[in-house]
Amino acid sequence: MRLLFLTIISSIFFTYAQDSTTKEDFFKSGICLSGDCKIDFGVKKFNDGTVYFGSWWNDLPSGHGTIIWSDGTIYVGNFLDGEYHGDGTYMTPQQFYIGEFKNDVVSGNGSFFTTNGVYVGEFYDGLYEGKGFFLSRNGEISEGKYLKGNIVGNLTYKTDGTLLNK
Repeated sequence: MRLLFLTIISSIFFTYAQDSTTKEDFFKSGICLSGDCKIDFGVKKFNDGTVYFGSWWNDLPSGHGTIIWSDGTIYVGNFLDGEYHGDGTYMTPQQFYIGEFKNDVVSGNGSFFTTNGVYVGEFYDGLYEGKGFFLSRNGEISEGKYLKGNIVGNLTYKTDGTLLNK
């Protein structure tokens, strides 16, 4: 079970276009299609096909916005200085996360949906951290406390109406 959780959370990562060296360089590149892409609301398209529409401050996404990356990944939520920060939703074809971000990393409370099931709980620095629940596709529910992505202490496990403590 621990490996499953680590595999799920380690597969979620946030990055800027592979050909850029910094987020500042990436967001200053591209073409402003509409509005003000420096200090107001604007729509900007980048060389790799990525599109951002939302609030800008000092040439960086800040405030509420949506970014559609060239690979089809979508983030809708709050930005601060070009990073996912605050409440947001992150979507790929394989996973879906709704919750809190801090400096581009999942941190705080959230719900993480994957092809294996759903985790609802606390995150810190991109890992499960604190109390959390996992509902697998076959209906099994695991509840436990996590530290750096690993279950610590007792795990409560429910299947077919039976509670087990491991």
